[in-house]
Amino acid sequence: METMLETARLLLNQPAPGDIDTMFRILSDRRTTRFNPSDALQWNEEADGLFQRWEAQWETHGVGYFAVRLPGREEPIGFAGVKHVSLSGRPVLNLYFRFDPAVWHRGYGREAVAAVVVHINEFLELPPVLALVHPDNTASIRIVTSLGFKRNAASTISGPDGYQDAYVLNWDRQL
Repeated sequence: METMLETARLLLNQPAPGDIDTMFRILSDRRTTRFNPSDALQWNEEADGLFQRWEAQWETHGVGYFAVRLPGREEPIGFAGVKHVSLSGRPVLNLYFRFDPAVWHRGYGREAVAAVVVHINEFLELPPVLALVHPDNTASIRIVTSLGFKRNAASTISGPDGYQDAYVLNWDRQL
């Protein structure tokens, strides 16, 4: 059974094979991956592999990344969701969201992320959620802090995309 979320302006559902070209278009745009260049796709075949990993996350955990659509529009305007990861041996949900630059500054990112957080609260009883955000990515910082995420200096990382601050939600809860 497919999970469908609906907000005042958006529909979120599990990505379908027909979304792969849009995944490639959005994730190959350097504006979209400016703060996470290791996420940038260079070849359409990479989008196929990414789609398979996203689909496996849904099959394994019953939750994952959603395609975000405007009502009446077939093509997604972005993707938002969570995936199960381990941070220093601790299981957490890692928040992810990427949107087409053509729809930036309209509040869609916050609206979609809020729907995801509400969904995991109902579905998974709000386990710890982690958002790794580059310190210069003020738009993403605004989104996560407006939803109650707090900066956790003890969980910051330096990885393939450089230093990233950890913003956490419900950090004291154990899975």
